[in-house]
Amino acid sequence: MHPINLGGGVSVRYWHLALGALALGTVMGFVWPVAAETLPMDNPISIDGTEAVCTGIGSAQDDPRWKAYPVRVEFSNGGAQYLAGAHVTLSSGGKTLAAFDCSGSWVLFKLKSGSYKVSASLKDEPGAGTRSATFSPPASGQKRVVIQFPMPANH
Repeated sequence: MHPINLGGGVSVRYWHLALGALALGTVMGFVWPVAAETLPMDNPISIDGTEAVCTGIGSAQDDPRWKAYPVRVEFSNGGAQYLAGAHVTLSSGGKTLAAFDCSGSWVLFKLKSGSYKVSASLKDEPGAGTRSATFSPPASGQKRVVIQFPMPANH
């Protein structure tokens, strides 16, 4: 096997190994995605221009700041009991706007007018699958979007 001369006195003797490592790294990026960011509880953040809050646990539900968010996404089971700990993806027009983990049972969004899709899967219940809902933010007030997982009450 002859080394490949890259110029400047640099040669690659095992170029096929380097190419194989590059290809494997590219494929693994699709198969093994990067872990999602976990939103801090009760602390509004901006993700690429989309404001979101992970909340909905205990007295935080009564925080008056949350009324200013036109969309409230809730996670629940078949008994309409709140579930906490979801991986959430927000998209519009087929483009992912935000993807994150939320330890609470609500995610609040401030969004421009338009059509959106929110998908969620429970981090601790992989068998519950992924559920989604499509919605548009209201002109005024707060829209409640419920994502219900097919799990029995008191689970």
